[in-house]
Amino acid sequence: MNVKLGKTTFRNPLVLASGTFGYGLTFPEVIEKVGALVTKGITVEERIGNPPPRIWDSAETVVNSVGLENVGLQRFQTEILPMIPTSTPVYVNLAGVDLGDFKSILQPLGQDQRIAGFELNLSCPNVKEGGAALGQSSRKVSEVTALARSLTVKPIWVKLTSNFCDVREISKAAADAGADAVVLVNTLNALVIDVEKRKPFLGAGSGGLSGPAVKPHVLYIVREISRIIDIPVIASGGVVSGLDVFEYLLAGARLVQLGSINLVDPGAALRILEELKDLFRREGVNSPTEIIGRLEDR
Repeated sequence: MNVKLGKTTFRNPLVLASGTFGYGLTFPEVIEKVGALVTKGITVEERIGNPPPRIWDSAETVVNSVGLENVGLQRFQTEILPMIPTSTPVYVNLAGVDLGDFKSILQPLGQDQRIAGFELNLSCPNVKEGGAALGQSSRKVSEVTALARSLTVKPIWVKLTSNFCDVREISKAAADAGADAVVLVNTLNALVIDVEKRKPFLGAGSGGLSGPAVKPHVLYIVREISRIIDIPVIASGGVVSGLDVFEYLLAGARLVQLGSINLVDPGAALRILEELKDLFRREGVNSPTEIIGRLEDR
């Protein structure tokens, strides 16, 4: 089940997505089986996040408005990082408002041997500054990615948005500025209404849509972007089964992130991995590399 990106070999293509598995301090039996873990997003200063309620869900969708709640850089370095198991590659998700924020985080973390790489959060829709506000501009994506590239030799993944922007342009900007992979995509802008109160349901007003309903949208994006850039694409959106992972690999993804399903069932990755292995056996596939990007045109 091995997949290789650059100089890194992952034991399988499953990645626990940022914001859905905390800092990796619980459920070690899951973390030790997947290909990689991406931590909750880290900002320079500690953040308490958005006001409640923060989550609305149904069978097919989750809308969240957590707002990048996290312990901040200093506590992450001193309290959290020493406790994260490193038998599985750990990628740290970084969130900032401007170039100065990313520089402040990357300078102390950029060479830390406990960290396998970084995921630049240029896509979160649940904050007023940074996040998607950066990722909707190819110029800003280029600037942040180039800065990160200058501060570390470790792999850099850039997590992008498809909200109100041309994903082709921003993906190319990330690739040209030195990204090692792009992650497609973060949650979609969403609104849930409380009819009785005549107000938005979520405390912050709007949120980010994820879950199975977004998978067809993300599959399309993964296929299109994987065909126009020369760096790997990592898929993120709506995975709940091994079949979903198989489809993303066919569409062109080299790794596949598991997100909302972790909130419902923290052990889901183990089930999905076994389903993927069974599907490989039934389809006569010996390795993920045999099917990555092999989706045929109609």
